[in-house]
Amino acid sequence: MFPTVHFALTGRSLLVLLALVSGALLVLAGVWVFLSPGYAIGGGLGLILLVRGAIALITPSNPQQ
Repeated sequence: MFPTVHFALTGRSLLVLLALVSGALLVLAGVWVFLSPGYAIGGGLGLILLVRGAIALITPSNPQQ
């Protein structure tokens, strides 16, 4: 039997998530303006891969397939 992980999504956690996303976008915008668009695009792609990997870690697998 596989362990079950439960997440509670509250209003405060949504605010924290929005704050983190806003902060990441501000950092990428700063990198775009002050350094180079290429670095900002690479950082954005890296963040997307990081989030997709985190989601893949907490998504339950289907062992019957």
